[in-house]
This record gives sequence, structure tokens and C-alpha cells, in this order.
Amino acid sequence: MKKLITLLCSLSLVCGIAQAQNFEFEVKKIAYKNLVAKLYLPKTSAKVPVVIAFGGSDPSWAHADANGEMMAKNGIAVIGVVYFKMAPSLPPTLDQIPMEYFIDAINYAETEAQLDATKIGVVSGSRGAEAGFLLAILDSRIKSVVITTPSKVAWGGMTSARSAWTYQGKDIPSMSLPEIENATQLERFHKALADQEQVRKAMFTFEKINGPILMISATNDQIWPCTAMTNDIVDYLKQKNFRYQVVHKSYPTGHGFSRESAPEIKQMIIDHFVQTLK
Repeated sequence: MKKLITLLCSLSLVCGIAQAQNFEFEVKKIAYKNLVAKLYLPKTSAKVPVVIAFGGSDPSWAHADANGEMMAKNGIAVIGVVYFKMAPSLPPTLDQIPMEYFIDAINYAETEAQLDATKIGVVSGSRGAEAGFLLAILDSRIKSVVITTPSKVAWGGMTSARSAWTYQGKDIPSMSLPEIENATQLERFHKALADQEQVRKAMFTFEKINGPILMISATNDQIWPCTAMTNDIVDYLKQKNFRYQVVHKSYPTGHGFSRESAPEIKQMIIDHFVQTLK
């Protein structure tokens, strides 16, 4: 899975900040268990909702910083998390990442007096989409979800065929890309996803999510077929009579979206969390 490279943070859906409100905010390092994270906190006397934000195959702070600025300016705190490579305590690669690490971000939110721990969301995308969905599935304290360029299943790690994610010491069921001579990465994903039995085993149990979901896909994604997978998620949730709102918005762009689509996407993400958490 070494070629699972995302352009998400290089575009950063949040590189130009939409400002429906204009809170000042502070950024502070979080000291909680083994979390490598920052809190982006609006300056207000009221308790504020909080969104846990992390990226995909880009290990840097780009996703956390961009979402932190965007959300905090709109009165929503962000716990920005990095989870591999960025500190000696973290795994060096996106392989065998324990979901308990992300759950500790939720646990931390319950210890911070200025955060309303009854109003917690998660935002991520690309490879981080897998962890974002899993976090919401595993922990009902997540009440709102935004995922960009989604996957409906977990995949193997970036340097190992084993699952990228673990929970309670066990691999999260995952899929691997077949080796096909002269095939593009997208073609390899299509081939893998044609195996319906393997998809069934690795499909996330989306019906366990405890809140509304916004998914944003790219119809010309050359990394993986995110629009088709997102359509499958929507159909799956309809079959399960999912009780929360599910919104899927697609754009005719590549995996990293585009500067033209970014302002609308940013505002859509802000609006989703304002409407579902505030």
C-alpha cells in the first residue's frame, strides 16, 4: 500500500478560511496520555462543542492546523491529532494504528472544562476516512461526522499487508490491493472491490454511528473510487434504516479536490458542524 498517497492536505480543503463568525482562538499543546495533539480553543466564556480532526497518509500537522483555524474561528474547538511519524512515541508509518489512540482524544475532551463533551464530532479524509468512520462506529460519544474522499472498508497499512488499524489488540478486518501488471492504482482498487465476499467481511458497520454524516467525494478520483464507495455507503444506510441525516456531495475533481471547489466545501463542513453540534 506504499502508493496510497493523498493530495488532501496539499490542497487542504480548508486552505482559505470561510468566516461565518470571527472568534479569536488560542492553540495549546495537549498533555494527555500518549496523545500527540493540539487544542484549538475559541476565546469565549461559554462551553464549546469540539471536533477531532486528523489527516490521512500525510503525517504532518497540516490537516489539524487548517481545521483548527477554520472551526475555532466559528466557535467550535478542535482537537487536532497526528498519529504516525511526527513524534518518537508514534508509529513510524501508517501501519497497525490502534483505534484506542483516537478514542483517547474523546477521553481528553471529557477532562477539559471549556469543552462540551456531549457535543463531539470527527472530521477526516482519504486514509484518515477509515479511522474517522471507525472512531464514530466504536464510540457513541461521537455525535457528528464529516468524511472527505471516503472508503467503505478498511485497507492494509502503507508498508504491510496487515490492517492499517487495530482495536483491542486485533486487526480491524481489511482488504489488500492485488498485484496487477501495468495496472493503475485505481484499477487495482476496482479489482479488489469486485470481490464482494471480501468487501462484505471488511465493510464498516456504518449503522452504529450515533449522529448525522456528511460525505464529500471526488468523481475523478485517481487514488480510489471514492464516489462509488460513498454511493454504496448511502445505499447501505438506507437499507439499515439509519435514523440520522446522511448527505453526500460530489465534485468533478481529483482526490485532492480543487481550489475552485474548496470554498464551498469548507463552508459545507462548517455548516454541518454548526448545525449538528452547536
